[in-house]
Amino acid sequence: MDNLSVNKLFKLVRELTGYTQPEVSASAKIAYQSLQQFEKGRVSLSKETLTMMAKALYINPEYIDDDSVYPFRSDGQLIKMFMPDGFIFDNFKPLYSILRLNKQLRMITLIAPFPELKRFMNIGFPLIYAIVLKDTHDNIFLFRRKKERDIFNLSGDYPSPIVKMTKISQEYKCVLSIAQKELPRDIFDKIRNWNMLSIEDIKDLIDEEIKFTKLFEPTEAEVLQLELQRTMGMESLSGYELMLINEIRMKGVAIEKVSKMLEEK
Repeated sequence: MDNLSVNKLFKLVRELTGYTQPEVSASAKIAYQSLQQFEKGRVSLSKETLTMMAKALYINPEYIDDDSVYPFRSDGQLIKMFMPDGFIFDNFKPLYSILRLNKQLRMITLIAPFPELKRFMNIGFPLIYAIVLKDTHDNIFLFRRKKERDIFNLSGDYPSPIVKMTKISQEYKCVLSIAQKELPRDIFDKIRNWNMLSIEDIKDLIDEEIKFTKLFEPTEAEVLQLELQRTMGMESLSGYELMLINEIRMKGVAIEKVSKMLEEK
């Protein structure tokens, strides 16, 4: 998203928001083929058409003439995006890009509402179902995985996404604050169903008094302590629970199914 050409930004945001080319072209009253060619950089579209498309995609219309301005403008709506899948680990590139473009960013990781699974948090495996961002420009983003049953793994990859975000915030001088909250069941269901979700559902989560922690890069001693805590947490889990963690990570088993399996055990 960093200074992308207009056609590439529109294509990227369309894909992240889950809109199809026919849906966007219909909103702008143009032929589907015209949008196809525009996204490939083969044709240009009128400013009027681009402005109509920008509104539907929450893109700042000023970006059409100046790619140095902030690319998003929600006009009070919730910007819902699907985080793209990675080859092995989760792909957090959209989150990293938004971080680079802001001076302040609040992030809330939303935990799936299944009490049976809270023990997994002790080993750094919280079941993060969605991620909310509030940027410097008062836009609110909500990210979910494309498959409604999938979760985020912020402890995967090396270095971990949290460490990457810390380094980006330091390099780009962004104050990044992070908090974690368990989702109410009704909001969890709306996020899963997606189309019924609106800014009103998420705004209360943002406006509530939450203790935010500013991210920092851990020292070697702190990393060792975290690894020790994780090891001790792993040792406290049964073989059955460890098998379930592997099922979630490697096979994409629905979290409701895992919760039910634990209840029945």
